[in-house]
Amino acid sequence: MKLSNTILVVIYLIATNNALAQSQYNIIPKPNKETARTGNFELNTKTSIYVSKTNVETQKVAHLFAAELRKSTGLPLPVKLYASQNGITTNTIVFHYEGKMKEHDLGKEGYFMNLMHDRLMIYAETATGNFYATRSLLQLLPAQVFSSTKQSGIKWQIPCGEIEDSPRFPYRGLMLDVCRHYFPVSFIKKYIDLLALHKQNTFHWHLTDDQGWRIEIKKYPKLTEIGSKRKETMKGHYTDQAYDGTPYSGFYTQEEIKEVVQYAKTRFVTVVPEIEMPGHASAALAAYPALGCEAKNYEVATKWGIFTDVFCPNEKTFSFMEDVLSEIMALFPSQYIHIGGDECPKEAWKKSAFCQELIKKENLGDEHGLQSYFIKRIDKFVTSKGRKIIGWDEILEGGLSPNATVMSWRGIEGGIAAAKEKHDVIMTPTTYCYLDYYQATPKQEPLAIGGFLPLEKVYGFEPIPDALNPDEAKHILGVQGNLWTEYIPTSEKAEYMVFPRGIAIAEIGWTNKDLKNYADFGNRLKTHFKRLQFLNVNTCKKAYYDIKANSTSQNGKVNISLNNADTETMIRYNTDGTTPNANSMIYQNAIKIDKNTKLRAATFSKSGEILSNSLEREYFVNLSTGKNYTLTNQPKGYTGGETYALTNGLKASELPSDAWVGFDGKDLEAVIDLDSLQSIKRVSIAFFKSSGQWIFQPKKVEVYLSEDGKTYKLAEKIDMDTNPPAKAGIDALAIGIGGEKARFVKIFAENYGNLPENHAGHGNKAWLFVDEIGIE
Repeated sequence: MKLSNTILVVIYLIATNNALAQSQYNIIPKPNKETARTGNFELNTKTSIYVSKTNVETQKVAHLFAAELRKSTGLPLPVKLYASQNGITTNTIVFHYEGKMKEHDLGKEGYFMNLMHDRLMIYAETATGNFYATRSLLQLLPAQVFSSTKQSGIKWQIPCGEIEDSPRFPYRGLMLDVCRHYFPVSFIKKYIDLLALHKQNTFHWHLTDDQGWRIEIKKYPKLTEIGSKRKETMKGHYTDQAYDGTPYSGFYTQEEIKEVVQYAKTRFVTVVPEIEMPGHASAALAAYPALGCEAKNYEVATKWGIFTDVFCPNEKTFSFMEDVLSEIMALFPSQYIHIGGDECPKEAWKKSAFCQELIKKENLGDEHGLQSYFIKRIDKFVTSKGRKIIGWDEILEGGLSPNATVMSWRGIEGGIAAAKEKHDVIMTPTTYCYLDYYQATPKQEPLAIGGFLPLEKVYGFEPIPDALNPDEAKHILGVQGNLWTEYIPTSEKAEYMVFPRGIAIAEIGWTNKDLKNYADFGNRLKTHFKRLQFLNVNTCKKAYYDIKANSTSQNGKVNISLNNADTETMIRYNTDGTTPNANSMIYQNAIKIDKNTKLRAATFSKSGEILSNSLEREYFVNLSTGKNYTLTNQPKGYTGGETYALTNGLKASELPSDAWVGFDGKDLEAVIDLDSLQSIKRVSIAFFKSSGQWIFQPKKVEVYLSEDGKTYKLAEKIDMDTNPPAKAGIDALAIGIGGEKARFVKIFAENYGNLPENHAGHGNKAWLFVDEIGIE
């Protein structure tokens, strides 16, 4: 059948428009609708910016936009006011309305742009929408537009077309913890600029915690005189239990706070302050010890973790809190005030006669009810001032305060529970939104808290759980990325950990679900990296280019597949454990191995530049490799990690995010079927230990053998060291059997059980992490 000429022309135009859109519109977050046309609008010495004389707020947007453009282009770009369009000439950028937005119905943050060769027309209902339009216009220009100095020899062209855009969620944010490490005002402003560039509208400022109180409170000067200073800081990882011996301090004056809030306002970013309560209170109690339940000297914490020092829920404390929050609300005009509410140990309350009497008097049931009582008191006060509280999902425990909004961080379950109770929710689960986790090959990355959260996994997050019906889903306000800074002492490292993952979170919050595509995001991101380079942002490009390895195993053979996100690059690898170079083998098909192998691979550009970390994998091929096994207890993926097979041949490294199988409070009991009788000389197994991450070695390990899978004989039993591990590492066992014949091998490892009394997580179950089971 022949196609008519008309149909062929239509197909050609559609294909052309799609190609133009992909090649010219590298905007992040991705707009809802893009229609590309041929031609360009070019900024030059005669270009003017027009804005209505009656729209004062948009005038501010226009002046800010012009100032940004002048730095790199050197063009005059005068901002002119108009009463009507009649006097507007060509070669102009025009902020306009005249009912156009009613036609498109894009809401208060949306915008529509008609980009023509002789003028750019921007339509928005509000100054916010106009501002977001300018963020897209900046990204349509050459990357050099983001330079802080004049760039010569550049054609400042914007491709023609139409863009129609509005956000999916009303809340789109990033959090920064300044308590563990303090960051200067200059960096706070830069952080806000980067939020605004990616159309995020909320900066969550975590200002108080055990390791430092970082905001001046006039009525309580000791909060910063004492509470902002600690005598030393942990050195290395928590598991090292080492300290630097150097005093640490820093806080923001109220004038600096006002300066930051105003700066954010001009970029349409709302600053939400967080004042932690009733837990994470060590710094405040060091300043005002009478606010605690115990008669003792409190200290600003020098180590990371959770502490039993909490506020006592008496009238003195509530008076203090109301005074502090009154000053906070005077500084921050945000609708929300974050009150923490997370990780509040109850030991001090259990020991307190006052607390126990209060529980009885108010019929609170237990200490969880007492925490709910505390939060409800604060909620009532904040609500009386016309504001709303946000709290981490622990505020659900004991009953949720009536006006509270929940930040769901311990997974999505808290968000589901709150939304079903008709409470608003901001999704920020650790498994997708915690940017202090490793993002690229951990062994070669700067020190992080643990976990593994690659860029692609962040991008794959869907904030609205399937468990919610449409009415409940309306309570999901948006999504937020969190940067906790225990292991982030500098601004440069903060940038490295946030970007590009924070950009992925921005696209999750803004772009419609059906438009998200990781390959397309990656193509746009490559251009965006150039912009961030001109903005002097220390990005982790390896987060995009790093290699993923997947393997399948069967009958003592392993097939390894390698891939990365960028099809324009190549993967080179070695199987002898050496670092890949430009002469190493090029990966084309699955790598097949039948012996112990140390694989290393890296991503290379076509010009030979190394773009990623070197992937390192060690494979242990033995009788169990590829064999089926059964488990009495099912594993549970560790926060930031994954569950891997125990007989796939892959050996885990000294990182809990690697190929470990995690059992949450449960024993390991695995039965491996070798398919036929084999002479068993040795059984090997490894356990990861890291007290700070609640991962303990087992109490004992037992190996059983069987010929028929019904009758088992104990072959060996080993009692393990049950003392909490002083340092993270691997306990590798090689258990001699003596050549006994068996088809079935059972491995039993008893979970440590409850964490010891001197542990921060006392009362919780320990994790048991198990590595590859080898049989020789």
